[in-house]
Amino acid sequence: EKDLTLFQKLEKIFGKTLGIILNLLLTILFFLYFSYMLWSVNTYIQNKYLNSTPSIIIILLFLIPTVWCVLTDMKTLSKVSLSLFFITLFMIIFSISNLFIKIDLENFKPLFNIKLTPLLKTSLIYTSYFVTPTFMMITVPKNMIYDSKNLTKTVTKLYIFSSINFLLLFIFIIGIFGIDLAKQFSYPEYTLMKKVNYFDFIQHIENITTIQWLYCLFISNVMSLNFIKEYLKHINHYKYKIFIPIILIALILSLNLFKNTTVAYTFVTHYYHYIYSVPIVIILLLSCIIIKTKNT
Repeated sequence: EKDLTLFQKLEKIFGKTLGIILNLLLTILFFLYFSYMLWSVNTYIQNKYLNSTPSIIIILLFLIPTVWCVLTDMKTLSKVSLSLFFITLFMIIFSISNLFIKIDLENFKPLFNIKLTPLLKTSLIYTSYFVTPTFMMITVPKNMIYDSKNLTKTVTKLYIFSSINFLLLFIFIIGIFGIDLAKQFSYPEYTLMKKVNYFDFIQHIENITTIQWLYCLFISNVMSLNFIKEYLKHINHYKYKIFIPIILIALILSLNLFKNTTVAYTFVTHYYHYIYSVPIVIILLLSCIIIKTKNT
């Protein structure tokens, strides 16, 4: 139904009791994701831009505009997202147009020796990463979305764009550095941007072009925090005295989430998709199966 939120739909599909449990589970997952994204943006900025700045300052500078966007109406949020999307699109086009000539096709040969099992595992992980943002978007009832008739087409186009962007990034990193060298970089995308230059004098613009990933991190933070806000509205507990402490807890958690980047890398590569993405994909698949069964 167009007038139902995600939380109402889950309670209708799975029943009241199980729906309440799933809604709480999803909210906890997005809270952890929100905390992780705060940690991630702080680590990235410290490593590449402000290595002497305290973590609390960096996170607050990122958190304040995030909270502001969430506390305003959805129109403001959508306008910010749309503006950042076009800025990101421009930066991507600007970046990739200079990288094709640097690709060495020999670097792709090891990919043909990959066995089927790790290929299938990677495909499932890739799918889970791309499905999870859907839950952030569908917290808003369809009847509150502008031009909702074309929503499916719009979302499809965005997924295609994201997939192409991801594929190009993969091609450039492997094609320019090779698999073994790419594994040595903490931020291969940042290192890749160092290769961008125009006319032999526009060089070392990686600090500008990689801002596009900060835009993506910002929108992810806004959408995950908005998910928490919508859940509190759903259970009729959305008040500043509850919402603000949740943000502060996420802030404290992000400052103490990992001891170092090595632990974080191990977590992201081995456990992250099982803890965060896979449960969301399972809930989505079960929802589709139940809906289809009821309709037949």
